[in-house]
Amino acid sequence: MLSNKQIYFDVAATTPIDQEVLDLIHLVNKNCFGNPSSTHQHGQKSHNLIEKSRISIAKTLNCKTSEIIFTSGGSESNNHVLKGILKKGDHLITSSYEHPSILKLAKKLRSKDIEVSFIKPDSSGLINPKKIERKIKHNTKLISIMYVNNEIGSINQINKISKISKNHGILFHTDAVQIIGKKNITLTNIDFMSIGAHKFYGPKGIGLLFIRNGINLTPIIEGGGQENGQRAGTENVSYISGMDLALKKAIHDFEINNKKILILEKYFLNKLNEYKIKYRINGLNRLPGFLNITFFNIKGNDLLINLDMKNISISYGSACSSGSVNAPIALLETGMPENEAKCSVRISIGKLINETEINELVIALNEIINRIKK
Repeated sequence: MLSNKQIYFDVAATTPIDQEVLDLIHLVNKNCFGNPSSTHQHGQKSHNLIEKSRISIAKTLNCKTSEIIFTSGGSESNNHVLKGILKKGDHLITSSYEHPSILKLAKKLRSKDIEVSFIKPDSSGLINPKKIERKIKHNTKLISIMYVNNEIGSINQINKISKISKNHGILFHTDAVQIIGKKNITLTNIDFMSIGAHKFYGPKGIGLLFIRNGINLTPIIEGGGQENGQRAGTENVSYISGMDLALKKAIHDFEINNKKILILEKYFLNKLNEYKIKYRINGLNRLPGFLNITFFNIKGNDLLINLDMKNISISYGSACSSGSVNAPIALLETGMPENEAKCSVRISIGKLINETEINELVIALNEIINRIKK
């Protein structure tokens, strides 16, 4: 019999907040409520806490403290780069399956006489670096490619792509929201990198943008002189502290977490086979536990709704396109037929999942799929 508790298989959309991070946020809100820009003791106490977090995060990411500005998350960071760099007559190269904060903005930039080339992923869900190099023009100002696709989970060859960008003297940005805390990465040849804390068990509404020293970026939020004049607005002291702790924990524990998640992923797939459920995993070189699955002739949105009625959460496409019954864009861009794309869902396994919950998911899938087919 299925339990009445809620089971969460959608960490690709957002993770629950780590308990230690929650406790720290509460403590900071209670004891460090001064405005960080104020010169009195209460304000300086908050300011010092922010800078302590900045130093800690810079050490974790292996960069300079001056290269980090705090933002509200990945979407703002992405917007900051594109709006802060690209001007009339410039050329942008990006992929056709980016996060909407890149994709929608890139399409709008065309109306401002900015050229945009969209690179399609191949059938495995990966961006071919050679396709990017072939699109470079004399006026190419920026290349922006996501580190991990948010619908398929495929990890792009960012080291190769960023090296191509560097060799041609072009600025390079990556939306690294999905990969931080799950894999070791290097900032070599990367000029801008976007991060959101809620993907690695930190709070929502806080993130950062890495900006390599020496690069001028026009602010998109003006008013005060916070974040070296790059991002006006009173900083969220407790969330910055929470992001710092969540990032340290994620980086420190990622090998342990990945090992556990890979074991659970294998267990899940074995259970699907045991129940003789027909499926296909989409994409290659995926993040551990990030499964975009096609269940043939079963509409993904119907599957999501039926599972939700059993208190089990999965995703149909990305969270940023939730509510849409259209086929997930990323799958269509790989060349997948629309009818198959509409029968695909995203199941993402986090560090808090256990085998019992995997069993309940597979039992529910088996019951729903058999019922729908009848």
